[in-house]
Amino acid sequence: MYRIRVVNGEVFRTLRPPYVIVPNHACLVDPFMVGAHVPVPVHWIASDGNMRTRIMRALLRLVGTIPKSKHIPDLQTINGIVEVIRKRKGVVGIFPEGTASFDGHTQRLVPATGKLLKLLKVPVVTPVLKGAFYSLPRWSWTRRRGGLEIEFKVALTSEDLKRMSPEEILSRLESSLEHDEAEWLASRRIPFSGRRRRAEHLETVLFQCPSCGEVGRMHSSRDHFVCEACGQRNRLDRYYRFRPDGGRPPRFSTIREWSLWQETAFREYLESRIRRNDGAPIFSDPGVLVLKGWRLSPLRRIRVGTLSMYKDRIELKPLTGAPLVFPLGEVEGEGVLKRNLLEFYRGRSVYQVRFPTRRSSARQWMMAISILRVPNLSGLGQGSAAG
Repeated sequence: MYRIRVVNGEVFRTLRPPYVIVPNHACLVDPFMVGAHVPVPVHWIASDGNMRTRIMRALLRLVGTIPKSKHIPDLQTINGIVEVIRKRKGVVGIFPEGTASFDGHTQRLVPATGKLLKLLKVPVVTPVLKGAFYSLPRWSWTRRRGGLEIEFKVALTSEDLKRMSPEEILSRLESSLEHDEAEWLASRRIPFSGRRRRAEHLETVLFQCPSCGEVGRMHSSRDHFVCEACGQRNRLDRYYRFRPDGGRPPRFSTIREWSLWQETAFREYLESRIRRNDGAPIFSDPGVLVLKGWRLSPLRRIRVGTLSMYKDRIELKPLTGAPLVFPLGEVEGEGVLKRNLLEFYRGRSVYQVRFPTRRSSARQWMMAISILRVPNLSGLGQGSAAG
């Protein structure tokens, strides 16, 4: 399916299990890309959200997958990792970013990763995937043809782990995994084909217009990416760079640049909406299905209605019956599963939000929850810190 160029694959000639594989998380099929080039089976840590159906649970357990609840501490997962490394002398695969990249740049690593690797005290191999993000972008349901390579490095030896602190281990790991897809492609100049649908559903990642600041008004069609509020038109070319589309030049050239701006601009947008103090929701999505479950248990449908974000809560208003309210101070572990499913925890239950179309942005909801839950100096948000 993918033509992958392997760099420094000879590291495995002298390396014997147990060891840990720690790649950057560029796309949703990273485990298969990396695992195909590791000479022994890899026990990947995977979100329990991928194992809630009997078929997927059976298949993933068959290959030794270790389930993990996204974004929350999980002692059961730690025990599974230790068993594979110490008792079975096997290989474990961990994605320290916790989720696939939205903009092609390595994300901040989960801080506890350094402590875990020091506990295991076995060599750490860091495969860096280059071109994988553009081959199957986070926003896309279709793969693209272009360049793709995996560079293997032994980032940490057993001796390193014994003498280094968890903070030093994490810093070494960050340096080894650092990758910017836009910079890599600019240096390689490899065109990516996408059946002229390169921008399709990009609004799930880039949901705020840099020209007018409006949220939820971006719309994609084939290679075109347009703001329906101000009319700013952009075209995404074969090198994943924004070009003019019959109007003003785009403010940003790359998805990464736009995404970095959005992180700050969206916070400012939320703050401005809260200052209005009019009691109206900050934003809403109609026709949303909410399901409830726990870890590997199948999810059950609980309500359909309009999901609204307020400064201190998420509220689901069904067509009939009382609204379902989630105070932000009780919400934790928010994240985006697969391409566009919003998940979060409240108490011992996981809630999954399914949007009626592929154009609604689960990332927008995830970012809003994270920003509003913790108050800052300007008084943004009214929820208490989770945990």
